[in-house]
Amino acid sequence: MKRIVVGVIIIMFGAFLLLNNLEVFPYSIYHLVISWQALLITIGAVFLFDRKSEHKQAGIFLIFIGALFLLPRIFDISLRGMIIPILIIALGIYCVVNAATKKNRMRLLEQKRLKHNRLNDFDEMPFDETSIDNEEIIKREYIFTGSKERWNYGVVKKVEVEAVFSGVELDFTQMELSEEVKTVHIKISSVFSGVTLYVPSKWNILIQKTGVFGGFTDRRLQSVIQSGKGKVVFLELEAVFGGGEIKCYE
Repeated sequence: MKRIVVGVIIIMFGAFLLLNNLEVFPYSIYHLVISWQALLITIGAVFLFDRKSEHKQAGIFLIFIGALFLLPRIFDISLRGMIIPILIIALGIYCVVNAATKKNRMRLLEQKRLKHNRLNDFDEMPFDETSIDNEEIIKREYIFTGSKERWNYGVVKKVEVEAVFSGVELDFTQMELSEEVKTVHIKISSVFSGVTLYVPSKWNILIQKTGVFGGFTDRRLQSVIQSGKGKVVFLELEAVFGGGEIKCYE
């Protein structure tokens, strides 16, 4: 069932791009469909219509949040004065559904614990060494997963990382930056996720942070922040109901 839903979504997306290139839709429709709100609704639909999925509640929640922030753009209305009552109602619905399905979830969790007899403490998990030579532009997506990686990429010019409902720790301290550009651009998007970055103390980092009910915290020492004189790195951080931290080992 999940493959059918994904296939239908892909067909609809392709048809939309074709019709958009034929200028059937107005310009504003394109930005409604190609948006993080529409992405949340799409992921929610995949989980909701998959019979074997254990994330149906997450699917409903994703669709709700996506629609909540998409409808004001469609009808040109403001969420001011509405967001808190709506979130309270959503919290109440979640509590009711959560209580009704708690027994089933506990049984599934116990099955997973017995089946996967392994280290569960994410903080104590070792970093996985990830190395690809001469990859100048790096794009990585983490969706409903947990990952700890130490990157050893060489000649990097640009990095884009997107995390959706995930816990991610990335160690950039061994990453080599390209000398061909004055500024290396790194963009981190966190949607209902936690992303922790370990950066070298020698990087001269320029940070731009944007967020909706979330944000990133710079936990580097003040002495490290002020002493950065190496390669200029523009770090763009976006958080939507999520966030993360920037750290140094020094």
